[in-house]
Amino acid sequence: KKKAQLTLDAELQNNNPVGLQVGVYHLSYFPDEYRFHFNAHNLVVYGKENDTYLISDPVMETTTTLTEKELELVRFAKGAFAPKGHIYYPIQYPKELDLAKAIKIGIKSTCRDMLAPVPIVGVKGMRLVAKLIRKWPVKKGKKVANHYLGQIVRMQEEIGTGGGGFRFIYGAFLQEAAVILKNEKLKELSTEITEIG
Repeated sequence: KKKAQLTLDAELQNNNPVGLQVGVYHLSYFPDEYRFHFNAHNLVVYGKENDTYLISDPVMETTTTLTEKELELVRFAKGAFAPKGHIYYPIQYPKELDLAKAIKIGIKSTCRDMLAPVPIVGVKGMRLVAKLIRKWPVKKGKKVANHYLGQIVRMQEEIGTGGGGFRFIYGAFLQEAAVILKNEKLKELSTEITEIG
């Protein structure tokens, strides 16, 4: 654990923002309703002042902080998908950005992921989850089914991927991509995905 902290601190000393996978249950700045045992949450540590880490968390409206002890607790949370203190960070920065190339790669990657032949990914994954949800009341009972559904909503819409909110973000991305790539079709798709909401 000490080595993991020293590695994190060294990257911060080099002004390198560091991504962390953490457990959310012990995040002291999370409201109680967001706290449950989920170890696949990601945040960015962008600095340190004395024994306090400066945190950017996509769930929070503003930046926040964690003490060394608090950060260690969430970095080494136990359970499924335990983060084990792993970090990720940029190892180099390009001199110039080729946005057109990055946009094309991003769009292709998104299409591939959404249309993947694997039944637990993309559109097929969404359909599978919808089918399973319909069966829960009979298989698990109404109380457990409601609890599971609440967990899914919390993970997808509140503290996870953003759920439907990501359609708006992707629509905005396509709108900007249309300008950079000078592609009217992307502008049309942006409008369409935004209207879908």
